[in-house]
Amino acid sequence: MKKSVFLIIFFFSITILRGQEKDTLFFNLDKYYTISPTIISNLINKNYLEIIELQKKLMSHTNTNGYIYFIGDGFLTKGLKPKKVQSIKDYVENRKFYLDGKYNKIVDEGKLRDSLTDKYKIFFVSGDEFISPRVLEYHSYYPLREGDKDIDNTIKDTLYFKLDNDYVYKPEDGYKSKYISIDYLIRDNSKDEVFFFKELEKVKALKPREVLSLKDFIRSSRFYDENKSHKLKEMYLMKFMNDYVIYLVNNKKEYLKVEPSVVIED
Repeated sequence: MKKSVFLIIFFFSITILRGQEKDTLFFNLDKYYTISPTIISNLINKNYLEIIELQKKLMSHTNTNGYIYFIGDGFLTKGLKPKKVQSIKDYVENRKFYLDGKYNKIVDEGKLRDSLTDKYKIFFVSGDEFISPRVLEYHSYYPLREGDKDIDNTIKDTLYFKLDNDYVYKPEDGYKSKYISIDYLIRDNSKDEVFFFKELEKVKALKPREVLSLKDFIRSSRFYDENKSHKLKEMYLMKFMNDYVIYLVNNKKEYLKVEPSVVIED
């Protein structure tokens, strides 16, 4: 009887372990799309203008406004025999990974993580060596700046949100930053990481198809989790919204073009 129970537990354990195993994907290293500080010279050694020139060169070879950045796990594996080695560029430049919108050419990091990095074991192939990334991220090119001038390298979709004052409010009604001027805050901020909007200009005579509730938009998104003590992922929300043109619409039918940002307080 004891032997039977042991065998049942053993096979049950093996089944669980097999269920936890990930399939493996192999990708070619692409010097215009996959940048790693463990394979090419570290970008820290370049000044800002040199980095801009590098990114301009990369941009001419990619269909999205970004590239894959990864850090190897410190080991070079040999002796693997992959059945297929794919192009990471072709794999990622698929609209199923993009942010929503007609014009967006930006990869949604959440979708990419769910469908690639969290789902598969990954190796990059360099000759007969295989590099597994310890960190793999998609980095957006923009905003690129030369002096005080932005380099416009994308057409962005536009989102309109109602300036309702109950959820989006001016800092004189409450919080003020010690470090930066803030025009509009949201109610879901934490104490140490604060998401806010900076007003850029007032525009009239726009014709939005839809004006959304910012509160509903944020609280129904993956950036917000009601069950956690730190409910809002402020930095992730900022990166997402920076891929759009954002307007807050007030009661005077004025359209306030804003720029999302985050300040970290000590």
